Order: sequence, then C-alpha cells, then structure tokens
Amino acid sequence: MGLGPGEVFVHRNIANMVVNSDMNINAVLQYAVQYLNVKHIIVAGHYDCGGVKAAMEAKDLGLVENWLGGVRDVYRLHQHELDSIEDISLRYRRLVELNVVEQCLNIFQTGVVQRKRLRTFHDRAETGATFATPRVHAMVFDPSDGVLRKLKVNFKEVGRNYSLLCRTVRHLRAHSVSHPS
Repeated sequence: MGLGPGEVFVHRNIANMVVNSDMNINAVLQYAVQYLNVKHIIVAGHYDCGGVKAAMEAKDLGLVENWLGGVRDVYRLHQHELDSIEDISLRYRRLVELNVVEQCLNIFQTGVVQRKRLRTFHDRAETGATFATPRVHAMVFDPSDGVLRKLKVNFKEVGRNYSLLCRTVRHLRAHSVSHPS
C-alpha cells in the first residue's frame, strides 16, 4: 500500500466479517470514522481464508459456527451463481470475493459511516472534496502471487438492490434532522 507506520488503522477477525451486533467492529468503525477521520475503509479478504473455507464445509465447528453463519448467508444470497461454478476451488475463491463485497455493504449500513458520508457529501462545496467519505473499497489478497487486488464493484449499483442499505441517511433526509459527525 506504500504507507508508513501509523498510517493504517487495522481491525481483523475470522473471515473479515462486519456483524452489526459485534461491539468490537462497531467501536473500531466509530473511532476510525469519528476521531481518526479516515477517508478510506478497506475490506481485504484473502484466498487462503480458513473461515470462508470452513463455512463451505458441512461439519460442526463448535462455537465458530455462530460466526461463520454470516459467510453461509453470503453463500445463500449468491447460491445460484456459486452453485454454477463446478470447480470447487474457483467456487471458494468467488465466495471469498462475494464475502468481501457483502462486508463492504455491511459497513455502508452502519450509522456512523452513513452519517459521516452524508455530512461530507453536503460539505463538498466548502471542502473542495469530490466525493463523500469514508469511501469503502473491496480488495482481495492472493498469497500465490503476493498481490492485493481491488475488486471491481459499483457499490451505487449494488446498493440499489438493498432497500435498507442507507436507512439512516433516508431517515435524516426525510426528517431534516441535523447529522452529527
């Protein structure tokens, strides 16, 4: 990424999940967005992800089952596409990518990100910014070649398929509520 120490704020967990009831990810997002004023959020999966691989298997993994249910939900949402991929290793790689995209959408759904994006969108003229922040990027690291690749995702288009994606922003607009930072 070409960045030095202290220039990247990192949160990690099994299968890079963004779960709305996980206080850890919510605290990290709030701190990063409100206090560190991050401009970019990267959800980075990797093709050797044991969590995604485990979610594809039909075996009891104990307590981890609760966490991997989110990955299985991603599979269910994209089952038609995934089941059409005959090569299991290619299907796994595609699930890694789809999981990253879905976790990016989960970030967009958080109130702290929605409020900040709404505020920075409205403040563009004053700040000279060309886009609302934080921006969310979907990336996957491939250990076989050491390259971190940005997935080609049009989140505006993808988000249209999710009626509740920006519920906080719609509420703020509809009720002309001031938007805290």
